[in-house]
Formats: sequence, C-alpha cells, structure tokens
Amino acid sequence: MPTSDPTFERAPAPRIAAARLSPAQSVPPCAAQHAVAQHPAQRAEHHPAQRTGQHPAPRAERHFAARQAVRRGAGWLRLAAWLLPVAVLSGCTGMYVGAQGERSTSSGTLDEDILAQVDVHTITPQVVHTQTQEFDAARELARARTDAQLRGTPATPYQYYVAPRDVLNVTVWNHPELNNPAGQLSLELSGRVVDERGYFYYPYIGRVKAAGRTVDAIRGDMANRLAEYLTEPQVDVSVLKYQGRRAYAVGQFKSPGPLPITNIPLHVTDLVTQAGGLTDQADLRLARLTHKSGVIEPLDLEALYRGGDLTQNVLLQDGDVIDVPETRYNKVFVLGEVDKPQSVLLPYGDYSLSEAISDAGGLNPSTSNGSQVYVMRAGDNGRPQVWHLNASNPAALVLADGFRLHARDVVFVDAAGVTRWARVINQMLPSLGGVRTVQGIAQ
Repeated sequence: MPTSDPTFERAPAPRIAAARLSPAQSVPPCAAQHAVAQHPAQRAEHHPAQRTGQHPAPRAERHFAARQAVRRGAGWLRLAAWLLPVAVLSGCTGMYVGAQGERSTSSGTLDEDILAQVDVHTITPQVVHTQTQEFDAARELARARTDAQLRGTPATPYQYYVAPRDVLNVTVWNHPELNNPAGQLSLELSGRVVDERGYFYYPYIGRVKAAGRTVDAIRGDMANRLAEYLTEPQVDVSVLKYQGRRAYAVGQFKSPGPLPITNIPLHVTDLVTQAGGLTDQADLRLARLTHKSGVIEPLDLEALYRGGDLTQNVLLQDGDVIDVPETRYNKVFVLGEVDKPQSVLLPYGDYSLSEAISDAGGLNPSTSNGSQVYVMRAGDNGRPQVWHLNASNPAALVLADGFRLHARDVVFVDAAGVTRWARVINQMLPSLGGVRTVQGIAQ
C-alpha cells in the first residue's frame, strides 16, 4: 500500500531494551525473540493489517468481520447438515408404529401405508364393554350346547367288534379235543388268532368269520354250524387279547404311545389316565382329535377338566389320535419399552392387557411413550388387527384391565421421541470418532 495514503501510519520499529544494556546485562537471545514475537507487528496471522506493519483501518475491520461471519455461518451450515440426517434417522430407528386408532397421529394424519396393511382400532370403554358382552354370550352358548348334547344323546350300550389280529378263546363244553387239540399248557397258546382277512379256523366247521362281529354273533354262528356234528353244542367265545383296535396318545403325555381299545369303552379321560397323565408343558386348550378318516376336531381339555364340559370326553374309535401340543403355542409376547420384555404363558381363565404389562415389569419410565401402547393379533379376515391404548393417563389402565388377550397376541410399547434421538446419536458417535481418527492419520 502507498505510504502517501493518510489512512495508515507506519508502525514504529521495535526496540529491544537489551541494546542499551551493558554486555554483562545483555538479554538472552530467547528473551529477545520473545519480546519481538509479542510485538503487534510480528503477529501478522491475527489481522490482515498487521502483515503490512500498519494499524487497521475501519474498512479492513469490516472485511475481517465479514470473513469471520462467513466462517461462523459455514460452521453452522455444516452442523445443520449433520443434524438433519440424524433427525430423520431418529424417526426411523427401532420399531415405531405411530398409529392412534381412528384418531390422527402425533405427526399428522394416519399413515396410508399402515391403513393399507392393518386394521387399527382404539381401546375405549365401549370396546371393552362390547368385548365383555361377546365373551359372556359365547360362554353361555357353549354351556347351553353342552347341556343339549348331554340330554339329547341316547345311552346306547357299548359293544366291541372283533378286529384282525385279535386273539379269541373258543370253548366247546364236554369236548376237550376241540378246545385244546395240541395239548397246549398255556391258554394264550391255544387261542385262535384272527387273520388279516378277518377269519380264523376251527375243527369241523373250517373258516369262521370274526372281524366286524361281536363275540355273541360269533358264538351263535359257531353253535349253529357245530350242531351238524355235535349234539346241542354249548359254545363260549371271548377275546383273549385285544390287538386289533387301538387309539394313540401323542404329544405331551407322560407315557405316549398306542393304547388298546377293549370291551371296556375308552374315552378321552381313560386314554389320558392310561398314558400316565399330562406333562407340565401340556397345552390343554389346543389339543386335537384326529380320526382315522382324516377329520380333525378341536379338543378342549381345559374345558373338560376345569370347566366340566363332558362333551369333550368323547368315545374313542379305532385309529383315533389325540395330540396335545406344548404350551409355547399358548403365549402372549410383551415387547418394546417395558422393564422385562418376555413371552408370557396364558394362565387358566382370562388374561388382561394390564396383567401382561405388569408381569413384564411395567412401562419403562425413562424410555417408554405411554401414549403408544399396542396389541397386535391376527384377524379372521386375513388382515392384522392393531388395538391402540393411550396409557399416558393412569385411568386408561382400568380399560387395559378389561381388555382380554388371546393366544399369540403381541403387546408392544413404543419408545419416546427423545429415546429414539438418543439411540441414533449413540449409534453415530463411534462412526464420527472413526472419521476423526482417519483424518488425523491422513494429516
């Protein structure tokens, strides 16, 4: 810059006090350098006017302030550019539903994608009242059907029909040569085995039809045919071994396996007793009865044993299979921002939403959003059903106590907005630290 410009005046040259001192009092070189460095003319990097050795003027001050403002603005822009994706990701992290039934969500109207996939409802006093009425009506209807079936079912006498592989004991009185012609010492060895075609052989009369007939029918047939060879034969027929008809106990029985069907009727309770009883993991509600024809019927052992529903104590036929599954299929899942996320086995009787949340330790006071509590279940129409409860009001817990849960329901408690924000920050901090480390190595 020209020296004739009156705006600037040349700065006085630095003076070192060590020049006036005697050699004995000379300043050490390091002290002199320090004094020079402290002079404003030597700190050119702090101000543009100091690089010329002149005092700053108002115009230079304005330029300097403008550059500083630009630097600060660029820093704020970089910060905003970093925070914007963080804010966006904070709304995407975790399992966020954000639906509030028929009402609008906290972020506006209900998402059309959610409505296209699920049916969303709100848990209200009217909903709880309607659910209770439907449940009580279904219980009364089941009880009425049970009474009608018990009254309308005639008491027909039970009869056993001989089947292939059964062993028969045939006795003709006063004719030991017919009863044990081979002189067998064991009664079992002298029995007549019904072959796969349903016949057995007997002296004089040859092949005798046995399968599908009662012992009385077999006795009468043999007496009539033996009358041609014997005088007034007295014939007795009984089943020595029941090996032709069986029912099967499968699943959570203490002694599963096949059980013979005999001349004594075999009901469901008889099969459970003969199989050693049920294990502790048996799910009484979801037992199934599969017939030999392939038809499957639900069998509610809980209603039989705890509710006295005798219609479930059916008479078993040949080839029937009773399958009792494990209790893991009879669970409710409590997930999200609760103290102890877990799966809960449904107890006997009703199980409410408030019980499920309480068994899971309650809502987490630090991370949960009490206004976003959901119950999700599979719907009969093929669409998931989502029930929303705003539990931020303590009075809503009374509604939760009246809302009954079903097997395989999912209870989900959403996270608060600040919780999602903090989780995104915690996930990004290690990455930012790694970037800084790489930049430090590069420099």
